Amino acid sequence: MNNSRIVARLILLSIWAALFWAVLAIVWGLAVSSQMIVFDGLYSLISVLLSLLSLLAFRVIKRGESKRFPFGRDVLEPLTIIVKAVAIGALCVYALTVAVMDLLAGGREIDAGWAVVYAAAATIGCGAIAIYLKRKQRSTHSGLVRAETAQWLMDTYLSAGVLAGFVIAVILQRMGYETVANYIDPAMVALVCLLFLAMPMRLFAQGLREVLQMAPPSHLEDRVRAAVDRAEAEHGFIDSYLRSTKVGGQLVVEVDFVVGPHTSARTVETLDVVREMISEELSDLGFDLWLTASFTAERRWAE
Repeated sequence: MNNSRIVARLILLSIWAALFWAVLAIVWGLAVSSQMIVFDGLYSLISVLLSLLSLLAFRVIKRGESKRFPFGRDVLEPLTIIVKAVAIGALCVYALTVAVMDLLAGGREIDAGWAVVYAAAATIGCGAIAIYLKRKQRSTHSGLVRAETAQWLMDTYLSAGVLAGFVIAVILQRMGYETVANYIDPAMVALVCLLFLAMPMRLFAQGLREVLQMAPPSHLEDRVRAAVDRAEAEHGFIDSYLRSTKVGGQLVVEVDFVVGPHTSARTVETLDVVREMISEELSDLGFDLWLTASFTAERRWAE
């Protein structure tokens, strides 16, 4: 099975799983009067919509370059990630606002026993999906799958925190501290929202970095630099000027070699050997490589 089909199947898995948990959480949360569980359901429901957006973007990206898109459509991947980050961030801000209002109003009474049952099931279920996606993401190198994994990891941590909170609420209720227990649900929502705001901010920064075509992550930049340096040394170029970026699943590399009196690569065929050498050096990274290698005897054309 090729990489694109694997990515599509993983996104579909995320969609169906998120839809299941969304419906379950919203119904269960309303039944036990838990804002925390309802928030979990709303987060899953937004995840469904965002996963559908990811699937649409992935299918458009697969069409590749065209007359209207001469450099391909990979920029849709970081744009999709930015939309995801904004949507998740907005949900966290809204839920935080509601939670603070509930805290000021004296908390919220819930059926903590049934809430514990839901939180335990959600922690196990979401954790299993997150682990599965994380393992698959390592081989696909897909930013979209990485974003899906981040969402499920966030939901797993959310469910685990909710489970701990509801257990505390049950203990407080059985000890006769019902008034204090009423603050547990909105307090958990507020805490989780504050903690989780870091994730959409990180996704937003990542997507914006790629849209602006900034330098790729340092480990990728080091690999590209090493490949170019080897080609430069082996063929006797005086110098090389490297520019690179990562946009979605595409790794863009532009390198200008300065030819000197002792440069062995002089014909079109040998210059193509240099290009092939760099391409093979980077083939294991799993990205669609867009390589442009230029050669000049005048340094000013390379700078």
